[in-house]
Amino acid sequence: MSDTAPKRLKKRDVTRATILAAAAGRFAEKGYADCSLRDIAALSGLQAGSVYYHFSSKEELLDEVLKAGIERLTKAVTAAVDALGETASVTEQLRAMIRAHVACFLDPEGDANTYLRIYEYLPPVMKRSPRNSRLAYAKIWFAAFDRGVAAGEFAASIDGTMFVSFLLDSMNGVTEWFRPARMTTDGVCEVIETVMLGGISTASEGAAELQR
Repeated sequence: MSDTAPKRLKKRDVTRATILAAAAGRFAEKGYADCSLRDIAALSGLQAGSVYYHFSSKEELLDEVLKAGIERLTKAVTAAVDALGETASVTEQLRAMIRAHVACFLDPEGDANTYLRIYEYLPPVMKRSPRNSRLAYAKIWFAAFDRGVAAGEFAASIDGTMFVSFLLDSMNGVTEWFRPARMTTDGVCEVIETVMLGGISTASEGAAELQR
């Protein structure tokens, strides 16, 4: 392999990343339907043909933007769990996961925010793409729920698939109703944790039995 190959690869990756960042911002700003590849090329400082070299269509570019968002969510959530250490309870892990996920959507300074803002503006059929990346991310949450049941922290009577699907959909829509003038990210997370974790906790289940 020639010495110039790594340099070409690096330049290609940088150009591709530049296009993705521009596309994410423009999709969120103008909406997917009203945004053209020429818009994205201009914002990237490139010719339209350069965008087509990396992405064959606007649909493919959207898929890659969504994948990039999911990749950033995955890194943030796994890092939050790893930071807790091995002695953390599953409840603590799920609480950290919730905070990491919500922060990715609400932190205007965060890298993930650029790629995730577009999500709320997409029609349902586009939100379901890319399927493989979404399923891989969801499996992290399914696994956490299963660990909680195995550890006796979460109620086995709760349907894990239904719970995780409801939790993720609820958090993904946070940007639609979040009002920074009177809400905080911590406050939003506390509400989600109280409602969601309280609903599956065996401790809450036991308290409910005592009150009967």
